[in-house]
Amino acid sequence: MKVFVVDDNELHLKMCKILLNNLGYEVTTSTSLEDLQKRMDGLSEPDVALIDYRLSPGETGVDVLSYLKQNGKWQKCKLVALTADISERSMLERAGFDSVVFKPITEALLKEIIN
Repeated sequence: MKVFVVDDNELHLKMCKILLNNLGYEVTTSTSLEDLQKRMDGLSEPDVALIDYRLSPGETGVDVLSYLKQNGKWQKCKLVALTADISERSMLERAGFDSVVFKPITEALLKEIIN
């Protein structure tokens, strides 16, 4: 199973990658929408994309979600928002994420999200 993670926090990306690899998933990461856009043509569609809501200044996970939906390449991919703020849940659901998950992320939570 392929998982794509977008987060501007390098430490969080590394932690997610380690946890996901421990679960046997193939993991690709990106630090921003710009990075994703540059690499999009070379990426195969993942089964799940975990997208942090609060990215670098001026960029959010909703921007990434909008790009993916407009691009049309990842139509079967489950799109999951990551946030530490529970008050953002309804806004992220309205934006079109398939689900919203709250940080901190654990191995058990990742397994539940993906399966």
